[in-house]
Amino acid sequence: MHIVTLGGGTGQATLLRGLRASACQVTAIVAVTDNGGHSGQLRHMLRIPQVGDTRQCLSALVDDQSVWGKLLQYRFTTGELRGLSVGNLILASLAHLQGSLSAAVADICHASGIAQRVLPVSDGDTHIAAELADGRKVIGEWEIIQRQPRSAVVRVSLHPQVDALPAVLEAIASADLLVCCPGSFLTGTLAVLLPTGVRDAIVSSRACCVYVCNLMTQPGQTDDYSARQHLVMLEEYLGRQVDTVVFNNGPFPPALLELYAQHGAVPVINDLTSATASVVLADLVEHPDADALRAYTRPQGAGMQVGMHLIRHEAQKLAAQILALAPAPC
Repeated sequence: MHIVTLGGGTGQATLLRGLRASACQVTAIVAVTDNGGHSGQLRHMLRIPQVGDTRQCLSALVDDQSVWGKLLQYRFTTGELRGLSVGNLILASLAHLQGSLSAAVADICHASGIAQRVLPVSDGDTHIAAELADGRKVIGEWEIIQRQPRSAVVRVSLHPQVDALPAVLEAIASADLLVCCPGSFLTGTLAVLLPTGVRDAIVSSRACCVYVCNLMTQPGQTDDYSARQHLVMLEEYLGRQVDTVVFNNGPFPPALLELYAQHGAVPVINDLTSATASVVLADLVEHPDADALRAYTRPQGAGMQVGMHLIRHEAQKLAAQILALAPAPC
């Protein structure tokens, strides 16, 4: 059984953490267009694909207490190094030594003993671009999020266009289950579908396609989007219908809901019907303790754009739902 996850960042890493102990073959295909945080600074300085989302996926697949687990997760919290990620620096350094991000990732997987496969969707240095309803074109994830006025996004694309890695297309072709992960919807979930070859590979695939719907709306990306609006836009870029949507119907931590509301984010409303897709409802929200919340709060250095990643799916519960949808047991 081969499960292929598509996405980038916290949502995909959460699912991978839950799948880590599974006997299934797992391949993570990761977006490379984010330009925020420490990895965004590295992109600007080194002209490389974004490494942060790939680092998160790698860190989700290693033992947290191993040397590699500690290195991939560590961020400096004080002084001029505040917000700097050691894992990002390792990936960026290896990418320069080996000539590509994909080769750097392969080195880390081999050295750390990761059994699953992690693939950046492309080795190309590219950014997400958005065409807006008012005719403007905005390039860059955080430029899209912070655009003013906040005219609706009508189309996203890559700037410049890049090719998907051949290994990515081979993984999609061999998949039994394709999982579109939650995350930054326009700039992550859709961005991983945009490199040349990905859409055609997905259209040709005979794998069941699952979408794990976002828990919360995202200011500057999916303001007021319902579950159906997420699904309709996703299917437009997939080029095919989603077979099953996994949607949370459990309660949220009240204090975190209040915090998110202050930033204009609210829970995604479920308006899906049997006519749109098969829907799996489950209580999937994590209720983190104080230690977990501290770990989830990223230190933000000078010039870094950092979003909130406090409301998350619970890794084991989400993985259980995905494994239940697999065409054959793992």
